[in-house]
Amino acid sequence: MSTNNKNRARALSVIFLLMIIPFLFVVGKVIYLETSENEFWDKRAKEWNISKHKVSARRGNIYAIDSENGEQLLLATSLRYWDLYLDLGKGKVRSPFSKKDTIDWIIPQEDYNKKIGQLCVKLSSMFGDKSANEYKRFFDAQRRKQNRYVLIHKDVSEQQLNQMKRFPILGRISRISKDKKDTTFVLSGVMAKEPKYKRVYPYGELARRTIGIQVKGETAGCDTCYDGIDGYYTNKLSGVHGYRWERRINPNQWVPVDNELEIKVEDGLDVISTIDVSLQELAETALLRCLDSNQAESGTVILMETHSGHIKAMANFTKQKDGTYRETENIAISNRFEPGSTFKIVTAMMLLDKGLADTSDIVPTGVKHFPNTIKDIKDVGKVRHGDVSFRRALEMSSNVGISSLIYDLYCKDRTKRPMLREDLMQYFSYDKLDCDLTLHEPAPIIRKTVQVDDLLRMSFGYVTAMTPLQMLTFYNGIANGGKVMKPQFVQSIAQDGRIIQNFDPVVLKQQMCSPQTLAKIQDVLKRVVLYGTGRKLRNTSYGIAGKSGTAEIGYDNQNQVLRHRASFVGYFPADEPQYSCIVVISKPHKALTHGGDLAAPVFRELSDRVIGTSKFYYPQKNQNTENFAPIMTYGNAENYSLLCKNLGLSVPKFQSQWIKTYSMNGKPHCSEQQFTKSIMPNVVGLTIRDAVYMLENMGLKVSFAGYGKVISQSIAKGKYIHSGQEVFLNLSSNKEEKKDTIKENKNINTSNATSHKEKATIKQDKNKTNSKKK
Repeated sequence: MSTNNKNRARALSVIFLLMIIPFLFVVGKVIYLETSENEFWDKRAKEWNISKHKVSARRGNIYAIDSENGEQLLLATSLRYWDLYLDLGKGKVRSPFSKKDTIDWIIPQEDYNKKIGQLCVKLSSMFGDKSANEYKRFFDAQRRKQNRYVLIHKDVSEQQLNQMKRFPILGRISRISKDKKDTTFVLSGVMAKEPKYKRVYPYGELARRTIGIQVKGETAGCDTCYDGIDGYYTNKLSGVHGYRWERRINPNQWVPVDNELEIKVEDGLDVISTIDVSLQELAETALLRCLDSNQAESGTVILMETHSGHIKAMANFTKQKDGTYRETENIAISNRFEPGSTFKIVTAMMLLDKGLADTSDIVPTGVKHFPNTIKDIKDVGKVRHGDVSFRRALEMSSNVGISSLIYDLYCKDRTKRPMLREDLMQYFSYDKLDCDLTLHEPAPIIRKTVQVDDLLRMSFGYVTAMTPLQMLTFYNGIANGGKVMKPQFVQSIAQDGRIIQNFDPVVLKQQMCSPQTLAKIQDVLKRVVLYGTGRKLRNTSYGIAGKSGTAEIGYDNQNQVLRHRASFVGYFPADEPQYSCIVVISKPHKALTHGGDLAAPVFRELSDRVIGTSKFYYPQKNQNTENFAPIMTYGNAENYSLLCKNLGLSVPKFQSQWIKTYSMNGKPHCSEQQFTKSIMPNVVGLTIRDAVYMLENMGLKVSFAGYGKVISQSIAKGKYIHSGQEVFLNLSSNKEEKKDTIKENKNINTSNATSHKEKATIKQDKNKTNSKKK
């Protein structure tokens, strides 16, 4: 018996120990948590219910400058939107009688019953997402649950918010003016969280790829998820975000603990772009018209200010599946392709500047087979004029002409073949432009090769690749006197309407070639428009210089349908360039495929409108001399004396043979004009006889085309000239003058053998008639 008691006692002891040990562990753990980890768990509790939340700064605006009046036009801005909550629960409410806080409805039950129906009607009318009855059922259900913060609506605009201040329950009168004419309303019983910002564009899709769009795949509200100008200057535009403590009232619902910000918000700065809204609209309209009429797959146009490198307009359109055109990518900066014949000017500049060729060199045209090549080199179209000068070959855009020079200079000797790429890269020297846009930009390529076929094609724009903006930058350097400017999209930073930082133009290269080479290249580009592939641009009052290009897409793939890429790049006005421009049209599906036929008209439409709306081209009259008419023309002194005699005016006597005439106070006046043989005079407005006589006496070689009077000259007035230099005069084609001018032109070759006085006598009768017309 005693043995059984001992066993029972032993078993009870074991059971007691098994029960007491877990109990002691739990007690010890509680004591440990209350002492050693008290701070840790307090911190975790606060993190779960109280957290620091970001208060977003307002992103700065992006502006354009209106060139006509200098006003700032808004291209991109950020508008504020709120999420609104209604307090339908109970909380501490101060009694108006006892002056003590009591627990009661935040919105008194009487006010709720009386006004909730009116509120629901107004909310339904404003947002239109629910009927008034649906709103009322929703609020009543939340009221029964005593929910403190009930969502009214998300993304409420500032205009809607101001209207809601007058709604029942949501708003109340805050102040009434003394004359009782002005009443101020505020929100009451409504929780408006800190505003969110949405990027909006007042001009819609205008220049969107230049301004920038939110990058796909990034979260909404991201401050650095933009490309274009918006992305590049995000550090300026973003501002400084603030932070404050908020507490959680429901899952995913947080309200401020107080109104104090731990870090204050600083709104972003504003960016002033170089874009001109009017010119951007013109560029997009002209490009879209060309793409649509020719059923092309894509196209781009860029307009650059010559002296500063400021981009005034840039448009890019790609055909969509539904047949419409949209700006889905920035072709001008991000797409690299073979330029075609516009690259010939790079090759020509290299050959001329290194003294390897001259514009007077004779080259073949048409079709030619070169040794060690697979394919013949052919000229596009019907360019079969036999042997011509290198200058004329460039005017006609002859592939054979420029290839012949490259073959003789680089391909015959195998050791010189790698040098062609190196020499070309000296003149197309820049790598990526790294413009102030957040966009992918590929570097230009001139491929390494020693194959004769590739080297010959390289000379006229194949086996190379560059973006349209990179090519335009090269031609803009030609227009800018050899100084290559970096393209620029932003000119200044502003804060509260005040300019705080300006961006000066950036020079990439001070001199792209010698002045002599540059003059020859400029002359070639003018002649391309006057007599070559750009003839559709020649009849302008201001003059255009440039080069057309036609590249074959898929020329080396027999299984691919041959497509074309047409382009024209140049500048205007030709003598005093203010703008440069490039137009590229890819894969047209209609008959027109050449740059001079397809891209040049877009260039012309844009240049005409730019000149027509630009103030720089027409100098304003000086207020002190507003009664004086400008100088009309130069003329022969004897002819002018004869004119005065026929008009019954006193005949002045001149020591000089040439005079310039003008009117003052309605009366004809004149002054003697002395010419310096090293300075080019202005012969625009003269008859071809007088112009040739004057210029040949100065030692120039004169050629001309057309009939009538001189309307343009290849060497600008005021430029330095030398004996033996060639000058080309473009004449009007006035039908009334044509007959008489043909007779005059027959006598030009004998002008130096016959004295000017004798010719004036021979033409006296005709001069009398012309004098009466004047």
